[in-house]
This record gives sequence, C-alpha cells and structure tokens, in this order.
Amino acid sequence: MMTFPGEDTARAFTADDIAYTVGAGRNIQRYVYEPERGVFRLLPAEWDVNAGAWKPYLPAPVHDDPAYDFIENCAYCHVTDLDVERARWSEDGVQCETCHGPGEEHADLARDAGRRPSVEEIVAVRASINLSVDAQACRLCHSRGTSVHGQPFPVDFEPDMTIDEASEPAMPEDTAHFWPTGHAAQINMQYNEWLISGHPRALTNVTENDFKRDECLRCHSADYAFNAKFNEEIEDGTRDGQLREPITVDTAQFGVTCTSCHDPHSREGHISNLVQEPYELCVSCHSQAAYGSERVHHPVQEMYEGKALVEGIEPVPGSHFVTDNSPDCLTCHMPVVPTAEGERISHSNGMVMPGQTLNVEALTDTCSLCHEEQATPELLQLLIDDIQTETRDRIAAARALITDATPAWVGQALDVVEQDRSFGIHNYAYADALLDQAEVALGLFEAGQ
Repeated sequence: MMTFPGEDTARAFTADDIAYTVGAGRNIQRYVYEPERGVFRLLPAEWDVNAGAWKPYLPAPVHDDPAYDFIENCAYCHVTDLDVERARWSEDGVQCETCHGPGEEHADLARDAGRRPSVEEIVAVRASINLSVDAQACRLCHSRGTSVHGQPFPVDFEPDMTIDEASEPAMPEDTAHFWPTGHAAQINMQYNEWLISGHPRALTNVTENDFKRDECLRCHSADYAFNAKFNEEIEDGTRDGQLREPITVDTAQFGVTCTSCHDPHSREGHISNLVQEPYELCVSCHSQAAYGSERVHHPVQEMYEGKALVEGIEPVPGSHFVTDNSPDCLTCHMPVVPTAEGERISHSNGMVMPGQTLNVEALTDTCSLCHEEQATPELLQLLIDDIQTETRDRIAAARALITDATPAWVGQALDVVEQDRSFGIHNYAYADALLDQAEVALGLFEAGQ
C-alpha cells in the first residue's frame, strides 16, 4: 500500500499505474511508475515468479528515498541507449545496440546492399558493428562496482570501448559485495566472479607455456573458437561471406569469456543460453580427450568418472559419478549461493569450502549439501585437507625417486593425479590406486602393503 502523488489515501497499485516493467519474468518482476514527466520511481512491491507471490520491495524505508529512483539505479541495464540527463531511452529492454553498439551505419549498409549483397558488402555490414567476444560488453550489466560518473553504471560506454577507464569492479575484499568465501553476495555480479576465476587467464596460460600451439586455443581462447565457428559455417554453406584469417597464439586476444559458454542468440533451449548441456560443456575442455595428445593435460573428466589413462592400471569408477543424483561440475564449482535478492549461481568456479562457512550462517558449504548427516563442516574440511596434503606429499616423494631408468608410465600416473588438480577429491580411490602402483614401481612399498 502506498499513497500516490495527488491522492489522500494509501492503496495498492494497479496495472494502470505501471509505466514500465523491470524483469522478463524468470525470477523477479518490479514495476516503475511516472509521478511526473521525466521522473521514474520503483513501486515498493515485487512479484516473485518462482514463489508465485507478492513481496515487499524496500531498498529504503521511505519511498521518496533516492534508492527508488529508476533512472539513477536501474534503467541503464533495463533499457537501450539511456540518456540519464533527460531520463529518456531509445528502446525498451536489452536490444541489439546494447551489446553490438550503434547500429545506424549497420542498417544503412545492409539496406544499400539490397537482397543480393556481394561478399565485400557482407564483410562491410558485419564490420560496422561490434562483434567482439570481449567480456566487457557483458560487464555493462553483469557486474557491480564504482563509476567515475557517480552512477552504478558507466555512462556513455559503448561495447567496443574499454570499460576499465569508466568503472572499477568490486573485488572479494569488498565485504559489501562479497561473502568471505569469495562468492558474490549481490545479484548481477557474474563479471566480478568471472574475473577472479581461472577463465580470463586461460589465454595467458597458453602464451606463457613452452608447449603452446594454436590448437590449444580451442579451449583457451574465446575469439579463436568464435573465429573457427564463423569460418566453419562459411565453408559448409550455412553462412555467406569471406573466410577470416585463422587466429593464432600470437594474434588471440581473449581467454575464456562469457560467450565461450553462453550464446545470447541461441535457440537450442539449454539452460541460461549455454552452448551445450552443462556437464558436456565443462568436459569439452576439462578432459584429456579434449587435449588430444599423449601428454597428460587436465584429465578432470577421466579422473572424476574413472576412465583408463595409464596402461596397466585399472581405473576406479568415481563414487560421485556413479551415485544416483550425483554431484557434477556445477554442483561444486558453480554453487548456488544466497545474495541480497535471492539465490544465484556463482561464476567464481570456486567451491564453498566447509572451513569457510563456520562463521557465516547464511552459507552452506558445497560438501554439506550431500554429507550433512555424515560429518560436520569442521570434520569435512579436515578430511579435505588431509586428503590433499597426503596426495601432494606422495607425489613429491615419488617424483624425487624418478630416474632415467624409471618406466614412462610411472611419471604418467603421477601426472594424471597432479594434472587433475583436485589432489584426490574428484575420485580418491582412483588417485590412490595410481599412486600405489607408482610407489611400488619406485620401491617405496612392496605390492600389497
């Protein structure tokens, strides 16, 4: 209930009061009214789509507080081409120009080219808008921080610019935006979390590696993958135009960005516009099979599932993998965490570790989601620490004994455990079996001990 301007008594708002709707209706819808021309304010109630219920929306206790100002706080990410000073915008919602930049030249070139454009005209049409896979375009709305202009968004930013000059993203030490675990405590912080994950450094990991080759970019570079798909579609006839120069280690610009996993134009129906089903998407890079070489490299899928990697050593099926309703990559590395405005999927790729939640009542650690009845968070953290410490120590002790006469498979077994990077957590039984065999071969123990 609220008292509208020009009215004497409080009442519930109706559809006739609403000037604009915020939200597509997937999670929450909020509503804006226009008490006077050029003034837009949020109404103090929201519709919770998932709960199917009305809830108060109270960013401040008094409704004339600036927190309810739609233009200053919300409009930039919910309209296209916002003019803050005039409180006007070109189009409702997030339209093409939000991500691709001004489109007038693009539209003019396409119109002039007609229905049968030449290859040169097609190239010019595409070049007239931003087609970058840079995460900056997504950061416009999927991040939080401070702006040099005073608003919580970069005024006058266009997708082909560098946003860092206009806005500073909040980082984990900012307790107003992050939980102590390093997970976002506010909504719309996917960019902030991505920034602290390993994904943006994926390209650097290749360019600074002695084994680098262009094929590595399939998993380590978003622009390489985009360029390769573009050329593939031209070659198979599903896209018109001119082939682009292949991206190489020397010319690649980006690591794993938003478009590596999400396609905003997708019609495949995958959750959150992913380019594949979640598990298949993760293991398309996080697996030995994706690497395509005898050299061991990040065999996460093989370790987690329990697949043969070392000749002569029988794999052990992963208990997590074979269990009904078992956890997978998303369960642990993209946990659902509470925010100030409902639960959201984290993009930091970090687990909520049991030891991190001991003094944070609002958070449930990743392991306790399934193992709450077996152990307390304290004991779960001790178990994790013991497993990982022991695994690292065993690897180090074994490597110290390797000589030129050591069979190649011994080093390979150690590489599998080490390159999985979980140090026993993904599949302890398999990691233990690999280390056992290596230790016997190196004379650390006798078979059966």
